[in-house]
Amino acid sequence: MQTVSQEEIKANKQMDQIISSLGDLPASPAVINRVMNMTSDFNADTTDLSKALSADQTLTAKILKLSNSSFYGRAQGVASLEEAVMILGFFTLRSLVIATATHSLFGNDGPESPEHVLWEHSLATGMTSRLIAEATGVVNMEEAFLAGLMHDIGKLIFLQKMPESYSEIIDSVKRDGGDFATLEKEMFGFTHAALGSILMIKWSFPQVLIDAIADHHDPEKFSAPDYSSGLPAVINLADSVAKHIGVGFGQEAPVNPAALESAMKLGIDEKTLDSILANLRESFEQEKGLFSS
Repeated sequence: MQTVSQEEIKANKQMDQIISSLGDLPASPAVINRVMNMTSDFNADTTDLSKALSADQTLTAKILKLSNSSFYGRAQGVASLEEAVMILGFFTLRSLVIATATHSLFGNDGPESPEHVLWEHSLATGMTSRLIAEATGVVNMEEAFLAGLMHDIGKLIFLQKMPESYSEIIDSVKRDGGDFATLEKEMFGFTHAALGSILMIKWSFPQVLIDAIADHHDPEKFSAPDYSSGLPAVINLADSVAKHIGVGFGQEAPVNPAALESAMKLGIDEKTLDSILANLRESFEQEKGLFSS
């Protein structure tokens, strides 16, 4: 039986207190949960889902813009929500709805704000995760996109609840090329990955996504032979690829992401990674513009 240390008990209590004090975030968990529930039921009525989504005109407009994005391979003039539901399928639609809702969490404080930088890095990681999933077939593409998009949600919580302390960490990373998880552990006793996974539990996300967010910085765990999901490795590699193309806080990025343990776990070679990088560079600027418009 595994023993839980007093430090871990204290850290878990602190994380629970932080999550409990968040209140209603800009993107209502109720909206996210409803979409997750409806799109998880393959027998759900597409008309009912379309009506539920159409209650929010802003959300409807953004979903239609994203539905017509070349990144999703659907640049075919999707004109209505019901058409988007039928053509894209529940999994992709769920990704678009949650991505649109999540964008509002990060605020609009200008391109230099930590929240904006964090959003761009999260979007790039989500897009890269989807591309890796498509190239390898090891995980569902939309689960990969969602896990990548939400992998750093714990950093946003730190920024909202401890802005001064977390700004110090960001400054240290930008200045010295330090590691977020190490600095977070030293200052708070727990990391953004642990904090984010607790929020995902509160929001009733699937366990596979919770585990991916919790473990994406832990190669020793996700590279173990008995670790069944490849999703944490996908997020780990995608996170590094996003940094590699300069999307993030400027911490030192790997010169060759293909040499990472997560890439080897997934069987990603340099040729495959080059193709993913080319696709990402081509699509990222367009995709982030669609969310902002």
